[in-house]
Amino acid sequence: MKSRINRRNFILGSLAVVGANSAASIAAHSHKKTSQDVLTADIEKAAGISDGAYMKARARAAALVAKMTLAEKISQTGNTAPAIKRLGLSSYQYWSEALHGLCIGYRAGTSFPQPLALAGAWNPELTRLVYAAISSEARAWHNRTGNPLTFYSPQTLNLHRDPRWGRCEEALGEDCCLASTLVTQVVKGMQGDNPTYLKTAACAKHFICNNTDDDRMRVSASVSPRNFWEYYTRSFRAAVIDGGVFTVMGAYNSINGIPCCADQFLLTDLLRHRWGFRGYVTSDCDAVYNIYNPHHYVQTLHQAAAAALQAGCDLNCGTTMPDHLMTAVSDELVSEADIGCAVTRLLTVRMLLGEFDPPENVPYGRIPFDVVNSSEHRALALQAAQQSIILLKNQSNFLPINKNVISKIAVIGPMAGASHLGQYSGVTYESVSPIQGIAAALGLAGVGAPVWPDRALKFNGVSLRQELAPWRKIFSRVTDGAWVEYEAQNFDEKTSIAIDCTGGRGGVITVHVDTLENPAVASVLVPNLIGTGVWKSFSSPLRAVIGKHKMFFKIHGDSGSLMDIGSFSLLPLVGSSGELNDSLRFTYKQGCSVRGRKVASMFADAAAAARQADIVIMVCGVDSGVDGEGHDRHDTYLPGAQHELIKACYQANPKMVLVLNTNNTVAIKWEQENLPAIVAALYGGQAQGTAIADVLFGNYNPGGKTCCTWYKSVDQLPPFHNYDIMKGRTYLYFEGEPLYPFGYGLSYTTFHISDLHVDSKELSATKPVNVSCRVKNIGTRAGAEVVQFYITVPKSPVKRPLKELVGFQRVELKPGESRRVTFTLPYNAQALWYWHESQRKFILQPGALKLMIGNSSADIALTGVVALKSCTDDALGVPKMLETVAVPVEVA
Repeated sequence: MKSRINRRNFILGSLAVVGANSAASIAAHSHKKTSQDVLTADIEKAAGISDGAYMKARARAAALVAKMTLAEKISQTGNTAPAIKRLGLSSYQYWSEALHGLCIGYRAGTSFPQPLALAGAWNPELTRLVYAAISSEARAWHNRTGNPLTFYSPQTLNLHRDPRWGRCEEALGEDCCLASTLVTQVVKGMQGDNPTYLKTAACAKHFICNNTDDDRMRVSASVSPRNFWEYYTRSFRAAVIDGGVFTVMGAYNSINGIPCCADQFLLTDLLRHRWGFRGYVTSDCDAVYNIYNPHHYVQTLHQAAAAALQAGCDLNCGTTMPDHLMTAVSDELVSEADIGCAVTRLLTVRMLLGEFDPPENVPYGRIPFDVVNSSEHRALALQAAQQSIILLKNQSNFLPINKNVISKIAVIGPMAGASHLGQYSGVTYESVSPIQGIAAALGLAGVGAPVWPDRALKFNGVSLRQELAPWRKIFSRVTDGAWVEYEAQNFDEKTSIAIDCTGGRGGVITVHVDTLENPAVASVLVPNLIGTGVWKSFSSPLRAVIGKHKMFFKIHGDSGSLMDIGSFSLLPLVGSSGELNDSLRFTYKQGCSVRGRKVASMFADAAAAARQADIVIMVCGVDSGVDGEGHDRHDTYLPGAQHELIKACYQANPKMVLVLNTNNTVAIKWEQENLPAIVAALYGGQAQGTAIADVLFGNYNPGGKTCCTWYKSVDQLPPFHNYDIMKGRTYLYFEGEPLYPFGYGLSYTTFHISDLHVDSKELSATKPVNVSCRVKNIGTRAGAEVVQFYITVPKSPVKRPLKELVGFQRVELKPGESRRVTFTLPYNAQALWYWHESQRKFILQPGALKLMIGNSSADIALTGVVALKSCTDDALGVPKMLETVAVPVEVA
């Protein structure tokens, strides 16, 4: 028999579930409208949509919702919302991805660096331009095909607190100031600057404290009030208040015993009442179901749906809310007005996107399709990839490589042969691997291009002509028993095959040579990809094949639509050697696989190639098989036999540069102590290979900086599930010796920072402090320096950061050029304040505030001191600074 629980008892019962855990949660969540609100930015700083346009859109949405039946309203609460024809409401898919480029289909657009790589550029304006390009491509596709404009991306704003986390590559580093500054520009780039219409709707995810992946759907993060307010909320607050983001995604996990998607404090009190959030909240997929199982926060699915809606979750990525809200209404757990309010928020955003207006009225409706992977966007992708590269070591100016004085180059390593784009990547129009970039820089052009479907000869026995457009892009809806014949491919030195697939129930692709009847030389397993909308590359080792052979794919699986198939690559993407001219020879050896054990013959070949070369370019790293969404790392060493390969080749030839083509930081203590040069090239998007070559051969002077601490090993870290930043996490509290400190990066030139000037002896509520210095390029090459401004607050009764970033500027300078850089430190900079747990508010400790300017957190060139003055709630002198952000008017 169905249990009936009235609304009041349901809410009281939910509170009882948390029991002993509730005290910590309440302490973390409670607040008064007192001095902590000095930290809340004025809503006038929010970007984009004006209050008038927002209220007009909300009124139109509310009027449309008022015409809906209860069942129609409920139908709109899932990410796949059906049409309501009688009201002229079209169906809508809220789920699209654009983490670092469009992920909506095959060859959809330009692929830029992963967020962790882009953060290494320390360039807010570049970040805005990158996401403005992505949103322009999204609008171009929408204008042509009607693709949705609401995204479950870009970045995760869960910061890089621990390098073992599987989704570190999606983060903007470990620091609140850096991440907050960058995400503000991300949102502005995605959503545009028009006061009436959104360009796209960006998403801030995963709210909040979602920093483990193996157990993300069931874990409860134990977070203290100080950690919550001082660290974990800051990047989200910036996205909402400074960026004006219109979507926030509730996380899978619980925090202090309460599932994030059922936490009214998080989704309503904090987001809407304190921060003035004007958009809609979506769950992660299917985090509403997880409230019931495995969190067991409630006893039934309709209680889970009700808990999410009551907390402020408007949209369920999944079906729990659409399937079970009717029962929740029947049991009086939610009202029709509650559901109407949620749907109104959803439709308000669609109104602001211009869906219900004539296309000619929407300025973004005129963006042409030729912006997609345009020459301008390709150039921007290269610029972003170049700026993201970090020079970690360059002993005795080993780099850049002078092509005019070498005759033999050996490229070795498992991460050289393919272009690794990382998580949430579409299949791009073009993508340059490290080996391709290096070969092209040496004059050996055209090696290693992936094989596109337009190179196929037959599909199911029917001859294909290259001008047939459908086959130039994709083999779609390929079913069991189908087969494709490709023109002859060169299998020399090829050890594996990678095939791009998406969109179906999966199966197995067997690979055959010469005839379809010959035994398979590879079997590629493709998992169920229904609903992901994401192209991924799946690989398999090749059995021994040499020479040129026709190649056949055969698909095996269940009946019905199985998958879409795009390009494939035979890896490595270049043969063993290439003759450039009479005096320069280029050799490639894989050496080992990314994760596999040592193979003696491969090691011997690699060492022989190293021994015969003038210089060795070793390309190693981590791929998505090591960590990624759904799986964390257990250590941070290079996986498989890569460390052993590096040592073996170094013994053969110590003239070696290590290129880390990786999705995350790695522990390379031996390599740092022994190799002459190391370059960090985190996944740099489609132009990564070209950017790497530009840095290696001196066509570009690297200026990137680490956006997170690189540790020597996980032994320097607290337990993975410990969320206490103060227990030695990040540069803020880490007291050991890092492998590379936060903010670190070298250059081919030299910069000098001098001439500190502070315009005031004290910092108070009525007077900010302006701090300036001069930076000069005293070397012989043009380059970029990132000038970083840190503070150490006065001694306090509680533990405070060792130092904390409060500003930065990337400065491009020619040889001999200098520039004065100025920072403004306002009284409401959050780094000055800490959360007082018993008073449940932010307070400030007066005293001597140390100012520090340098080019990394560990290399401080200039220091100064100002007096940080105290204030009371009644004597701030700036009453407006105390106000919370205005609460949006709710229209049911």
